Amino acid sequence: MTTTRQHSDAPPTRRWAAAAAVVALAVLVAALLAGGGGAAGAVPGLPDPGLLTRWGLPVAKTILNGSSAAAVGFIALAVMLPARDRQLARDALVALRVAAVASLVWAAAAATVHLLTLSDLLGLPLSEAVTGESFVSYTSSTEQGQAYAMVFVLAMALVPATRLTLGHGGAVAVLCLAVAALVPPTLAGHAGTGDYHHTAQVSLLVHVAAMALWVGGLIAVSWYAAGHGRALGRVAHAYSTVALGCFVMVAASGVINGWVRISALGDLVTTSYGWLLLGKVAALVVLGILGARHRNRTLPALESGRHGAFRRLAAGEVAVMAAAIGLAVALSRTEPPVPEDPGRISVARSLLGFPIPPEPTAWRLITQWYPDTAFLLGCLAAVLLYAAGVRRLRRRGDRWPVGRTVAWMGGVGLVAFVQTSGLMTYGMTMLSVHMGQHLILMMVCPVLLVLGGPVTLALRAVAPARRGERGPREWLLAVTQSRALRVLTNPLVALALFVSGPFIVYFTGLFEVAMRNHNGHTLMSLHFLLTGYLFYEVLVGIDPLPKRPPYLARIGLQFAAIVFHTLFGLALMESARLIAGDYYRTLAADIAWLPDALADQRLAGQISWGASELPGLAILILLLYQWSRSDEREARRFDRREADAEAQRSAYNEYLARLNRNE
Repeated sequence: MTTTRQHSDAPPTRRWAAAAAVVALAVLVAALLAGGGGAAGAVPGLPDPGLLTRWGLPVAKTILNGSSAAAVGFIALAVMLPARDRQLARDALVALRVAAVASLVWAAAAATVHLLTLSDLLGLPLSEAVTGESFVSYTSSTEQGQAYAMVFVLAMALVPATRLTLGHGGAVAVLCLAVAALVPPTLAGHAGTGDYHHTAQVSLLVHVAAMALWVGGLIAVSWYAAGHGRALGRVAHAYSTVALGCFVMVAASGVINGWVRISALGDLVTTSYGWLLLGKVAALVVLGILGARHRNRTLPALESGRHGAFRRLAAGEVAVMAAAIGLAVALSRTEPPVPEDPGRISVARSLLGFPIPPEPTAWRLITQWYPDTAFLLGCLAAVLLYAAGVRRLRRRGDRWPVGRTVAWMGGVGLVAFVQTSGLMTYGMTMLSVHMGQHLILMMVCPVLLVLGGPVTLALRAVAPARRGERGPREWLLAVTQSRALRVLTNPLVALALFVSGPFIVYFTGLFEVAMRNHNGHTLMSLHFLLTGYLFYEVLVGIDPLPKRPPYLARIGLQFAAIVFHTLFGLALMESARLIAGDYYRTLAADIAWLPDALADQRLAGQISWGASELPGLAILILLLYQWSRSDEREARRFDRREADAEAQRSAYNEYLARLNRNE
């Protein structure tokens, strides 16, 4: 009787899918009509692609988004399900077969969107748009054409990949391929134009990937629950953790992308785009509430064997998610308050990717906001993951030093400040300000981060995987014991990477290439941060490493680093060649307040020479302090060993004395 009741607790999975599709399409139609997204009729005076394109394109995009989420979700389910000796079990293989069907629908939807987008761009009916050379030119030469053609190819590649995969490692690789297939459309369209377009692209990419994993994961877990999967409790707990992370990333990336696309908060209630955006926010809030209820009520219910509670709540979540997908497609077809094409812009503004800032002041260096999505979301994830680890230790009754938490949070906060404040805005226009960024990222932030001990925290907070399986803790241990890390943490290798970076970046053409491309600039900043982290982990870190040099050698390494950075500053001051000369001359033609580029370069050298010595001396003091603490600990250990040895000698002598008395 229990089994029969559980089967009747919720509608079958196919009815869920049909209901979700109806909800998504109904919300899409309503949102397009309300937002003027092109579905209400042809605009007088403009070419009309016809009713099929105007209605078919958003519908096809909705199907594309839903099928892509389903494919990603079922592949993720196969990864989450228990694997024996790294081989997928039967349920995981069935999930991959369902993912193959979803991938086929995904490919068909991508091909349909590809053709209808061509019709929409040309303003011609579909039958006329696909004839002649226009189709070949569109597919090979335009960003949108290339994007959806790439999606079609990758989605089709997923079909045999999901059918042929048998191992857990292969399933992880297929999941990476599925996520990669989400990328191309985010790099085309309105996200790739206008001011801060790089911010919009990164935030949209994170938004789409997190949403697909969140929505698709729920669809897949609901399907697994409908089949009364034996590992449902374990899978639901794993999905709950993933869903919480996706919720945070979707919310944060949505806020950043919305900030770029609206000119003022009033646009939220005075424009159609704003109303649709508020609709997505409302859907997100509802999903957050349902997720909290899921964690607080349905997970305990699953542990007691009541699967029906999970399926009922999941049905409601799927419906809200379907509505959110419909709103997202309608939003992409609605004109934002900040126009996609700002019209004629200066060469300097085009090069920077954002409006030319006013003349810098001390206050503006702090307050001139720059939305660097990659670092913002990365820092947010670093804070939340660290806080979750500390919370798990405390709930378990273990202690974690407050100083380590303060150091980590301070380091992450400083990284976020450097990359999103006026230091970033004016660092794109003045080498001296950029040099301040570089020094903080390379010499201050890493010290705070390594003192936080994130690897030690993770190893203590993450539970070991079950026998025969490999989880996050096992992978992390494998990395800390790997040959690659042994090479990278060799003191001489870490020093070489730390001191050679500035010479290679600034005295070759790499710096100008990085300044002209936002992704290159992000990679340059990551390089400074990571090489600094590696070097200071060897010197003052507390996480487990294959081997650390003695303290005297560490002090020598720090002195060598100070000398090399002093030489770099002197070389920059004395150089008569302007670094990234073409870049700074282009900016100077449109920005009146810019200082003389060569004088600013000398100032950058002075900053590198003078400011780098202060962190270096602070590290020396920290090393001496750690050395003294290490000696104290060693002395205490020696005293304990001596005390134990003395106690053992006394006990032995007393034993001999007893034997002597007995004789």
